[in-house]
Amino acid sequence: GDDLIKVGLIGCGDRGTGAAVNALAADRNVKLVAMADAFEDRLNSSLVNLLAKKAVADKVDVKPDAKFVGFDAYKAVIERCDVVLLTTPPQ
Repeated sequence: GDDLIKVGLIGCGDRGTGAAVNALAADRNVKLVAMADAFEDRLNSSLVNLLAKKAVADKVDVKPDAKFVGFDAYKAVIERCDVVLLTTPPQ
């Protein structure tokens, strides 16, 4: 259908950023709406990289209040999204 699929990214390293690019390129009705990472600089770097990619930049719609930092930040992303990419390192 024409329903928008809201995607969230948990884990904003290189692997997570690449996974977000793949997910956003997979369908015309997807949008990245929330992001989470343990480190704010990593999250911001990932967002800048995603916005710089012409193929998916128009599908990135992460508002400042949808950027979550900390070890429990994943909870807020899960609440806002239909699909969540879990790309944190294994522990």
